[in-house]
Amino acid sequence: MLDYSYPGDPGSDYAENFGLTVTPSGTILASGIAGYAITRGIVLGSIDGGNSWSLADDFFPPGYPLWWWDVSGGIASDAAGNVYTAGLTYADDGIQPDYWYVRRSIDGGATWTTVDEFVPGPAPSASGDVTGIATDAAGNVYVSGMATFSGSQTWTIRKGVGGTSFSTVDVVPNSYGAGIFAHPTAGLFAIGDTRVVTTIKGKTTTSRAWLVRRSLDGGATWSNVDTFQLSSSLSSWAKGIGADALGNLYVVGRGTTASTGNTYVNHWLVRKSTNGGASWNTVDDFQQSGSITEGRRFAATSNGDLYVAGSATSSTGYHWIVRKNSGGTGAWTTIDDYQNAPGSWWTIPSAMAADASGNLFVGGTGGGHWLIKKY
Repeated sequence: MLDYSYPGDPGSDYAENFGLTVTPSGTILASGIAGYAITRGIVLGSIDGGNSWSLADDFFPPGYPLWWWDVSGGIASDAAGNVYTAGLTYADDGIQPDYWYVRRSIDGGATWTTVDEFVPGPAPSASGDVTGIATDAAGNVYVSGMATFSGSQTWTIRKGVGGTSFSTVDVVPNSYGAGIFAHPTAGLFAIGDTRVVTTIKGKTTTSRAWLVRRSLDGGATWSNVDTFQLSSSLSSWAKGIGADALGNLYVVGRGTTASTGNTYVNHWLVRKSTNGGASWNTVDDFQQSGSITEGRRFAATSNGDLYVAGSATSSTGYHWIVRKNSGGTGAWTTIDDYQNAPGSWWTIPSAMAADASGNLFVGGTGGGHWLIKKY
């Protein structure tokens, strides 16, 4: 296991891994943030299957620390070996606007340049969020997140044609974009949640619905292909997406059901589509007793095994959970229930990737340190 904290920043050594990718050459790249007082964007690289790691990028625009929420620092590689990382910076002075940024490396992570800066809303406010990044077979780059339009925080997707010329291609009011995925044949998929207003017998209830949107034309037009609540009028959230070698799609997240009295139960959910997103069904509904339980990331290994990483709460804080489906046809079982240290309240996985040898890598944070576990 990699347990990393940024060197030379005494008392401010917080670090968190948000993104993992494997390049065509087999290099593993991990991205995230490090530091409290000066929060910077970090990329670590490994050329030996995760046994050793070195610093590949250390990004800190003067006066603009990086935001530390969701997948600030998500990373993706295209078929040509170009690598992209994305995140959000905010102004130290609290006056200037936030920026989405995208950085690119055309030499496998050795050197980096910033290829997009996008102002997601008016200053001064923490008006944006960056939650996902993906590349398609044509070399285009897509970034998901949240921006502010007409005073409302809004689901936002941006596209970089050839990785350099960026524009906003999807905006959904009252919605939050949590991730983006380019399927090899079925199109482009964006996931998150959207507001649902329900009126029953004169009583109006506002909740969130799990949302999956698809584009069949490279982001030019979009349609909803799954709007889902585990229980009517109670919230559900989509958090992660991926596909297996057969092209089946998987979206993971959390859904709420009512329990006795005024209490609610949060379930870890996996939903699957075997027909390119046209229809979906729930294939794993898991709840760890007494906890808020949610799936956050999905990955498939080269031998056909499926994995979901997520979290569950307990009296001592968050647990890092990994569940597995052997061969993609069996039952889902928990293979890891981990806390970094007794009482370590913040132990959460936020990134997953698999290499060509069938190794699975799961990254996140535990006890304030950047963690990567190999399975």
